[in-house]
Amino acid sequence: MLFNLKILFFSIVFFGTSAIAQQADISFVLNRLDSLQVKEDNFFLWGSYPSFINNKQKFSRKKKDITVFYNVLIDISLQKLKPKLNAEQQILADKLLARSSKIYLRFKNKTRNTYNFWLKDSVYKFPYSWWIPLIKKDAVVPDDMDDTSLSQLIFSTDSAEALHQLMQSFVHFPERKIKTSPKKYRKYNAYSAWFGKKFPVVFDVSVLSNILTFVQTYNLNWTHADSSSLQLIVQTIRNKDYIYHSLYVSPYYGKTPILLYHFARLMQIKKINELEELKPELVQECYYQFNSTDNLLVKIICANALCRFGEKMPQINLPSRDILIQQIEENNYPFFIGNIPSYLNYGIKKFFTQRRLLLYYHYCPAYNDALLLEYLANENAAR
Repeated sequence: MLFNLKILFFSIVFFGTSAIAQQADISFVLNRLDSLQVKEDNFFLWGSYPSFINNKQKFSRKKKDITVFYNVLIDISLQKLKPKLNAEQQILADKLLARSSKIYLRFKNKTRNTYNFWLKDSVYKFPYSWWIPLIKKDAVVPDDMDDTSLSQLIFSTDSAEALHQLMQSFVHFPERKIKTSPKKYRKYNAYSAWFGKKFPVVFDVSVLSNILTFVQTYNLNWTHADSSSLQLIVQTIRNKDYIYHSLYVSPYYGKTPILLYHFARLMQIKKINELEELKPELVQECYYQFNSTDNLLVKIICANALCRFGEKMPQINLPSRDILIQQIEENNYPFFIGNIPSYLNYGIKKFFTQRRLLLYYHYCPAYNDALLLEYLANENAAR
């Protein structure tokens, strides 16, 4: 009897202390997001989260970038995680979301419900290389499917069906030859990553996953383009190209753990039979990616993907807060890639991609914090 009481006392003290520490860590990361969100700056927008570009795969603050992309991703995370936060943390999350919401209109198309990666309401200066506008004078990219689909997950909208119908005009049609993808994927009438009529059709399975996440979230009726996009994703998995040729099948994300994260986010909405059949393989690969890296951010991405797959999250031994913030916020692992060769014919694209030329890596310390927040909140909820 005395022994059992000791066990009970130890459990209350240990797990109670652990839960308190976990809540403190969650609050700490939320406050980091608050400190990083812009309140006053001569370059970045008020309410935005600073992001940076480097043509080397190394975090650097030298090249600043104004984009809606990372605000969208952080807002999606905060909205999803809010029910797992305590009352005080939810208040702070709402403040972050309210500030962020102010910037969206500056990236929105004035005549339709689509979004651009970069500003739409001011003179556009191409942020990658000074010489690109010399060979393409406008050097402007059209609105993109990725930011448009993801933004729909934040704002409740009555126009989801209308947007979905608009998307049907930006599909790889048989009469419009696609030259940017490997030949084995050119038969699919899947969505292009771009809304531009004169812009090359580009397939990216992570973008396609985000489009289908939008479709599934709003319970929209599937079109031929949706089914074709799913089949392209499925074949990418079956061919293991998401592992061995990830930069070719997902030119704007390009890394296996990040592709797994996108697949898991889509599959978490509701079951899709074709993907459920492949789930054991995806889970196994996710565990492999988790165990084969020492990069803390990659481990967190894989752990979050496993949680979304419905698996028990693997334990990560987090360092002290000062080391943790440095390893997370200044991590050299980019979540997004600006890929100039993605627009080119596949042979030329392959030449540049193999040599990692004209690739521009986008970094956002705050989004890395949001990925850490997702891990901490899910781990706390599982206790």
